[in-house]
Amino acid sequence: MAKLLLLISGKKEDAEFAEEVALATQLTLKAVPSPIQGAKILAAEDVSIILADVSSQEQYTAFETAVHESVGLFSDKINSNAIHFVSSEDLGAVSYLIQSPLFGHLVRRDSERPRVSGKHYGRIVKATLSERSFGLGRLLKPECKIQTIKLAVSSQKQDAVEAVRAYLIAAKFQSRMAAVIANAVDELVMNAIYDAPVDELGKQLLAATSRATVLKLEGKSSVELHVGFDGDYAAISAVDLYGSLDKTKLLNYISRIYTQEEYKVKTNVAGAGIGLATVFRSGGSFFFVSESGVQTEVTVFFKRTDNFKEFRDQFRFISTQFYF
Repeated sequence: MAKLLLLISGKKEDAEFAEEVALATQLTLKAVPSPIQGAKILAAEDVSIILADVSSQEQYTAFETAVHESVGLFSDKINSNAIHFVSSEDLGAVSYLIQSPLFGHLVRRDSERPRVSGKHYGRIVKATLSERSFGLGRLLKPECKIQTIKLAVSSQKQDAVEAVRAYLIAAKFQSRMAAVIANAVDELVMNAIYDAPVDELGKQLLAATSRATVLKLEGKSSVELHVGFDGDYAAISAVDLYGSLDKTKLLNYISRIYTQEEYKVKTNVAGAGIGLATVFRSGGSFFFVSESGVQTEVTVFFKRTDNFKEFRDQFRFISTQFYF
C-alpha cells in the first residue's frame, strides 16, 4: 500500500502546493475537501503527512472532531510532527492552532506562487520524514554549501552575527534585509548560549546570569551556527547540545507574546527566549528540531527578494519536530 500525503482542502492553490510537496517527499497525494472524508482515509490507509486547511477556528474544530471520532486524538495514527496546518491568516489570528494538542506545523498559504513555495516547503517536509530532522543541508537545495561558525566564547557572538550579515550582503540581500536577518540570528545565538543550558532536572543554569557575562562555550555548552544560501533562500541554524527546548512552553510563549508590540526575552522559560513573533512578522520562517537532552537546532529562513515589501510578505511557516 502506498504511503500517502493527505490533503484536506478544496482550494486550488493548496492542491498545487501539495503536489510539489508530494513530489519532494515521493508520497502519493490524495486530496479531499472535508475533514470527515479525510478522517476516513486516515483510519483506513497509511498516511505519512497531513496538510489541512484550517483557516478558521470552525475548520480547525471540524478537523479535530473528525479525527477524534475516527481514530482518536491519541491514536498511533496521529503524530503532531506529521500534521501541517495551512491558513491564510497570520500567526496572531490563529492562536487556536498554536494551542492545539495536534499542532506540529503552521503554513501561511501562498496564493500567488503555491508551486514555488511547495518546492521549498517540500524539503522541510521530507526532512521531517527522516529518523531525525537535524542538518541544514537537507533543508536547502542539494547543491548548496553549508558554512559552520563555531563560537569558543560568548563574546564572539557579535562577530558571528556580523559575519552572517556580511555573508548575506555578498549574496546580494539588500542591507535592510540583511540587518533584519542579522537581528534574528542574534536572538538565536543568545538563546543557545544563555537559555538552553539546563541541569539534569531541567532547571536553567544561567537564569540569573547577566548576558554580558563572558562564558566559555565548550563541551556540552558548545554553540555553532550553520549558514547557507541556495540562490533563493538564506537559512541560518543555531545549534546547542542541551536539547532543552520544551514544546508546550515554547508554543504558549509564542501565543502570549505575539500580540505584544515590544517584549524582552524571558530567561525563566528554558529554551523559549527567541524573538519569534518579530522575526515572523518580518518575513522569516522557523524550523525547530529538538531531541530531549541531546540537541536543539533552530533554523530561520528568509527568501531574497527584489524589495522590502516582498521580503516582509514572503511565504512563511513555523515547523516543529520534537523527539523524546
